[in-house]
Amino acid sequence: MRELHIVNDGALLVHNGIIQESGTTQRIENLQKARGAREIDALGRVVMPAFIDPDAVLVAPPLQISRTTGEARELRLSVLSKRRLELAASAAAAAWARCGVLSAGAHSGYAQDLRETVKILRIHQLLQTKPLRIRSIFSPRHIADSDVLIEKWLPAIRKRSLAPVLELTVGAEGGRTIAELRSIAMAAAGLGYSLRIRAARLDDEIHDLAVEAGAVAIVSASPPSAEQIRRQTAAGCIHVMPGMVAGEDGASARQVRVGLDAGAALALASSYRSAGASSFNPQFLLYVAKERLGLTDEEAIVASTWNAACSLRMSHVTGSLEPGKTADFVLMDVSDYRDLARRPGHSDVQLTVRAGQTIYRRGGLILD
Repeated sequence: MRELHIVNDGALLVHNGIIQESGTTQRIENLQKARGAREIDALGRVVMPAFIDPDAVLVAPPLQISRTTGEARELRLSVLSKRRLELAASAAAAAWARCGVLSAGAHSGYAQDLRETVKILRIHQLLQTKPLRIRSIFSPRHIADSDVLIEKWLPAIRKRSLAPVLELTVGAEGGRTIAELRSIAMAAAGLGYSLRIRAARLDDEIHDLAVEAGAVAIVSASPPSAEQIRRQTAAGCIHVMPGMVAGEDGASARQVRVGLDAGAALALASSYRSAGASSFNPQFLLYVAKERLGLTDEEAIVASTWNAACSLRMSHVTGSLEPGKTADFVLMDVSDYRDLARRPGHSDVQLTVRAGQTIYRRGGLILD
């Protein structure tokens, strides 16, 4: 999907957190069930689905600065209290919501052992709906023994309902052969996991694995080739591109355009983590999508909403403003959606609404 369904002078009718009707203001106001409804005035502004970040880190090891050398190093998650990590993750989730993000795919890739992995995934559970809708992703980079992963940890994580998605990393961080990854993918499918593949570079062998294993998404800054696009699109696999590193060379932008014109489904992600250069501001990602990847405004917004929801298997709940879906939307303080990508260092979110309830409202200036 690459096009927006734009309704000028539009309106939504929300009841019990679910969108009941959508259409023109005149039609909605004339409905019997709209009488007595509380009104949110959005005149002259843009109302759109809440943003979705399909690849993020909510729980990450903080940095410790050496007093003697000034060097920074990551602390082990296992030595930090669950409460401390929960508070830090809660603050990050609130920051996402202020920028209009209400759903996120959060992975456990920075855990160094199973104890840390379980700690991360349990914190995801505690923070569910506060305020993010979190899709937890089990990323077992630290488990070197594939048999142990298949026989012990995949069933254990699934049985405890800690993560519905398994992410397999291919390349330097992964350290597994394609045959091993294929065996893990088959075992995961049998347990009911959705699968996604993370790869620094996307070659044919990795792409074949993703398509044959029924992966819902491929996370890679490397855009797919024309033949890969054809197979990937036919399989319903979304290509997730990390915004901070996407399109840093012109060749990638040209390949992305070829892919989009061939029908590829692209989702934008922040790949945010608390350490290092990173940004989870969706408007910055829209800017990157336009300036580096050559997407249109419409393609960039779809990549940050609908396609992102599809990459997490959440499109039945969120990602668009349709009757029957959860009323997750943002009120943007612009009169034209095309202005959003022109303001990369800014957030135009005036109101964030989750399941019909306002959870963030931008305050005005206090002038004495």
